[in-house]
Amino acid sequence: MIDGLSSQTIKAIDTFTIDTIGIPSMVLMERAALAVVEKILADETDELKSYGIVCGTGNNGADGLAIGRLLVQTGKTVTLYVVGDTQRASKEFKQQLKIVKNLNLDIKTFDTVATEFEGDVVIDALFGIGLDRNVEGSYRLAITSINASKGKIIALDVPSGLSANTGQVLGIAVEAEETYTIGFMKKGFGHKGAKSYTGTVTVLDIGYPAPHFFEDIIKKEQTNGESL
Repeated sequence: MIDGLSSQTIKAIDTFTIDTIGIPSMVLMERAALAVVEKILADETDELKSYGIVCGTGNNGADGLAIGRLLVQTGKTVTLYVVGDTQRASKEFKQQLKIVKNLNLDIKTFDTVATEFEGDVVIDALFGIGLDRNVEGSYRLAITSINASKGKIIALDVPSGLSANTGQVLGIAVEAEETYTIGFMKKGFGHKGAKSYTGTVTVLDIGYPAPHFFEDIIKKEQTNGESL
């Protein structure tokens, strides 16, 4: 397992996997969703029966929609909460949103006044590794609502509001009990104070190519002194 990669390196690996190897982004997304659902079901107890998934409109949110769809297929009760402008969403998010709408899943738009995220488990799928600015507006309110929820909080890939590179809080961050991080440990998770937000971190394998295929990308990070 490769530890402590920066968001820039992980993005480069994603681009290489999609553009050079030829594995489509939606395939990686489906693999990620399957890995998360398998982990959820393996850890599930009788007390954890319903799921609220809070989705941004980028690819992390698209992962959240896919996870919700797969959980519903296993018979779970799922509510999907969408935060942000879907007209400006990523291509993958729009595709996943179309799928869950066609399947008549329970989808709610985040109401900054009244929304409380319901579920025995609340999954944070707002932001991924690309966040590099302070969280503001409806996203800040959504994170406040996630942290106030009564359910077990699981962060997808990175707790929203936590820098994947530095482990610093960008204004506000989700305080997760567990973080299911995709593919690689994030550089920022090793920094002091990050564990208060990540909780227990599990790295999920989603079938990236063998490391030797992108060893030049890893070496570049190490040469630049960016890795842990």
